[in-house]
Amino acid sequence: MIFLGNIHSNIQVIAEQWESRLRDFLFKERKNKLRIQGGGAYRTYYDKMFGKVETSSLIDNEKEAIRETLIWFKDNFRRIILAGEKDLDEYSKKNVPEFMHKIMEKLYTDFTQHSDANGISNAHYFFRELNIRTCPYCNRHYTFSLNANDKENVKVAPEYDHFYNKKDYPLLAVSFYNLVPSCHSCNHAKGIRTVKINPYFSGLKRKFELQDKEGNRMPVDEIINQKKEGKIGFGKLEEERRAKDEQENISTFGLQGLYEMHDDYINEIVEKTIAYNPTVRQSLVDAFQDQAYSPQQVFDFVWGKYLTEAQYDKRPLSKLTRDILEQLGLLVGIDS
Repeated sequence: MIFLGNIHSNIQVIAEQWESRLRDFLFKERKNKLRIQGGGAYRTYYDKMFGKVETSSLIDNEKEAIRETLIWFKDNFRRIILAGEKDLDEYSKKNVPEFMHKIMEKLYTDFTQHSDANGISNAHYFFRELNIRTCPYCNRHYTFSLNANDKENVKVAPEYDHFYNKKDYPLLAVSFYNLVPSCHSCNHAKGIRTVKINPYFSGLKRKFELQDKEGNRMPVDEIINQKKEGKIGFGKLEEERRAKDEQENISTFGLQGLYEMHDDYINEIVEKTIAYNPTVRQSLVDAFQDQAYSPQQVFDFVWGKYLTEAQYDKRPLSKLTRDILEQLGLLVGIDS
């Protein structure tokens, strides 16, 4: 899992745009009134939410509780929508009427699917603004966004995972930092479960490493000389609580098993390492000097780009690649 805060310095600016668009969507008066089946016409979406309550079959006490919750939501709107890690946790503990789930889920759907004058939905707009190219949960799949108004008449997009699911935590259904752009596999593997680590606030501190059958980190000479059969695993953390939280993410998304399936890619790294000895390394640098390529650029030709933490989202398996190269002692000159 990769830390989005390391990748995008302007996430807060995008979050503010989300809050502004959502505020207009909810509270700005419409030229054409909004209607609901069995109810009246409403000038704002927020008023329409109250209309949903009035036309429901709930008893009066339940309706009053929902009205009070909607008023509270408006009064605390900015803090809820821009809730950081601590506020998300705080609001996740607030008890709200069960019917709020239907109201807030409908708000989430209507807002994300609402299109601007150019026919671009809010979901696509913010996927593009964030420009997160790989899934932050697994770093295995690209998460490109293609709107139907682009060159092809198709829609392709990642999915928003509700870090706190919208059924059990309806107040957070449209909170910006509760919506993690993810791949289909991770979104569905997680389902309605809540994991401990939100990629907006932290990444996986445990490193990928080649281990022996007993789960011990293999020294470089054993890997290169293939003295033991190695397997991919996750390094240990001294901080017990953090290790437990990370293991929950790893288990929920099935990262151990999924990354074991990339054994061909890992073996390729090892084979290239064996071939990439100091003599070959220097000969490659010398060969590219006439084309004005630096040693770092030659390194990129061999191992690929995007190996710094700030670039992990640019290409699948980038964290895996960096961690294994680090274990093999090949990261001289690469910034963290």
